[in-house]
Amino acid sequence: MKIVVAVSGINAVDNPGPGTGICKALKESDLDIRTIGLAYDAMEPGVYMDNIIDKSYIMPYPSGSREAFIERIKHIHSVEKIDVIISALDAELPIYMDIEPVLQELGIKMLIPTKEMFKTRDKLRLKELAETIGVKAPEYRSCTSIRDLHDSTENVGFPCMVKGPFYEAFKANNISEAEGYFHKIAMAWGYPIIVQKFITGDEYDVIGCGDGKGNDIGVFAIRKMTITKLGKVWNAVSIKNEKLIEATRKVVKGLSWRGGFEFEVLVESSSQDIYVLEINPRFPAWVYFAAGCGINLPERMVKLLLNKEYETNSNYDSGKLMIRFTNEMIKDIKDFEQISTTGET
Repeated sequence: MKIVVAVSGINAVDNPGPGTGICKALKESDLDIRTIGLAYDAMEPGVYMDNIIDKSYIMPYPSGSREAFIERIKHIHSVEKIDVIISALDAELPIYMDIEPVLQELGIKMLIPTKEMFKTRDKLRLKELAETIGVKAPEYRSCTSIRDLHDSTENVGFPCMVKGPFYEAFKANNISEAEGYFHKIAMAWGYPIIVQKFITGDEYDVIGCGDGKGNDIGVFAIRKMTITKLGKVWNAVSIKNEKLIEATRKVVKGLSWRGGFEFEVLVESSSQDIYVLEINPRFPAWVYFAAGCGINLPERMVKLLLNKEYETNSNYDSGKLMIRFTNEMIKDIKDFEQISTTGET
């Protein structure tokens, strides 16, 4: 019998979600998996990627009615008999934290952080977290108004990073650019806006999955080579950096982290000091890179949840290159009409 895994974040656009990479990793695992895409818009590319996503459903926005969200999942579950949901978007995690007990009663399993874990890794608490794991954090300020922005940039200086509460990060070289990014991010994601000191150095990421008991079930590290204007990794190379991996494992152990994560850091050019930039509470958009190098984290997560034997090693080769590229699909307009009118493909 197939294992049914529902995955969100299938918006593989210029600001891609992790969902399609998760589904690709699951399809290449040794499990017999039926993938269900949970979309928020009929034009999300994952809806039409039937080589890795078997069926898609439109979901109500997580910022709306809790009851409507639960009822939609119940309907999908009545049709698909979902075994596991992998949440891949920061903005929807709070509602999944709230309804996880309801999902458990339905027989649907998830591995996501608790509310306290989610708060602890908040961008506004990075300094506190950095101190506990023996690394540094760039100076930053929280803004909810243009006056706050002006005060923050005076304190932090230029250039600086202007970041949203969930997504998007831009480098601002002057107050005019900072104001533009402030308004752009606020319109998309709300407040607070984070103004962070810009530090020169190389950016690295470590991803992994915590079992909720202080252990990781595998980690994978990269050095970013090319980053888009939206702050997304476009090209990267796998690396081994024991100091970086040790810091990551301190986070997992210290928080008893539960679920996927991305630990974003910067190694300062002259001092080689490690600065923690963000801890994202889910797999990143480039999660398939790890799977392609032998660390299939979505597969391990599903096996853990279903009490199947899973690997925990982090044995992979450094020097593997990830190349992201754009592509096109040709579909019939009837496919779009179907999901637009019925909410499913």
